[in-house]
Amino acid sequence: MSSSARPVVVFLTHHLPWPARSGGRVREAQLLQRLSTRFDIEVVAVSKVSDFDSRHIEDATRYGVRARIFATQAMEQDHVVPLIRRHSAPAARDYLTYRLRQPAMVVHVEGHYLLGLVPEQVRPAVLLVEHNIESALFEQRAAQCPTPAERATLLREGARTRCDELTAWRRVRIVGAVTQEDADAISAVVPDADVRCLPNGADHLGTESSPPDTAFRESAQLLFIANLGYEPNLRAARLLLAEIFPQILRRCPDATLAIVGSDPPAWLVKAGHREPRVTVTGWVPNVAPWLDAAHVVVCPLTVGGGVKVKVLEALARGCAVVATPIALQGLRHLPPGAVMECADTPAVAEACARLLACPQERGQQRARAVQAARHLPSWDLAADVLANTWSELADTVASATEPA
Repeated sequence: MSSSARPVVVFLTHHLPWPARSGGRVREAQLLQRLSTRFDIEVVAVSKVSDFDSRHIEDATRYGVRARIFATQAMEQDHVVPLIRRHSAPAARDYLTYRLRQPAMVVHVEGHYLLGLVPEQVRPAVLLVEHNIESALFEQRAAQCPTPAERATLLREGARTRCDELTAWRRVRIVGAVTQEDADAISAVVPDADVRCLPNGADHLGTESSPPDTAFRESAQLLFIANLGYEPNLRAARLLLAEIFPQILRRCPDATLAIVGSDPPAWLVKAGHREPRVTVTGWVPNVAPWLDAAHVVVCPLTVGGGVKVKVLEALARGCAVVATPIALQGLRHLPPGAVMECADTPAVAEACARLLACPQERGQQRARAVQAARHLPSWDLAADVLANTWSELADTVASATEPA
């Protein structure tokens, strides 16, 4: 235990939470900055963008969180699943072997694919949090593959990933999921596991309206917000540009589309330059003005898991939201009609066009979103749930290390 008598938490993740440029970073940042007054937190980040993350360590320090950044070193062993290969970091493994020799620490791991970096003898005391059930994402991709060969490859990788997930879930003390749906799915296959729902909050953007911005209103009648470095989001952006938006333009020829989020690839940036009615911004420091200006927020994900921060943000700002069933995972507790749920691409396009063309219906959908937002947890509540889990683990670890 630290000199301040706060429980020590080693928080292993695959990026520095600050700046909060993606849904996963938002979650970690919101939780850690609330919990740093109650726990002595050290973030160990195994990062694919280690230079970028290293430049922002002071952001962690500002919230009272210590951080160490380790660059990933991709493994070449074919017998190891790609998700684990991409997050290999021998230096991080060596550091954790040294760091975790000291007793009475809580070890929090974000994703089963990082568990191999934690010493074997420590794993039975670990809290492992899954943002997604990764094997399910392989199955979703496989279902959409055009060729049997591609489908077989994805199903094979999904099966290997499921084996790694099951092994990890069985070895740790507690498994956390960000939605009750995922928690139930994990419990169904590992019934002896201690599985908890550790939810996201939804109030990080606040409720104060942004000042009107004509430029935003003109360029973002239709809005998609996402971390564009993440393949499922990029898949949705491609679908928007290739299929959904052209269908909308046939009914609403003056419509505009803004795609807002970090790390857009070159082809997407070029599309924004080429198409006069499309704006691609890259990362923006605050998405609230874009949400407030948008007529419709669209989330046409066909692959995904967990809960989507982009949907939480839109509901919290009272936006009219059109989304696919995948985008609404973890939100089945909301009042019916809070989001216009559409099963396929034509339905998404039709719903967006209808809302763009009808201010009255759009206003009604906004009102439903405002009502739904009242059912969403706050980050303070989410932090309390995680704090209780950490405290329970700290007591367990402390008891195990006390002299007989």
